[in-house]
Amino acid sequence: MNSPTAEQIALIRISLEGKRMRYPDRYKQEELLAWHLVKMKLEQIIALLGR
Repeated sequence: MNSPTAEQIALIRISLEGKRMRYPDRYKQEELLAWHLVKMKLEQIIALLGR
């Protein structure tokens, strides 16, 4: 999986701070955050399975 771009990192960061953008940009923001959280969970699972 690729790392997020600088712009995506900024969106993720403000999302984690609880800030929300206006519609329709909020849809993309929430989608990006969801994918980021899935990636983090998958990395945790892979690490646990590799023990």
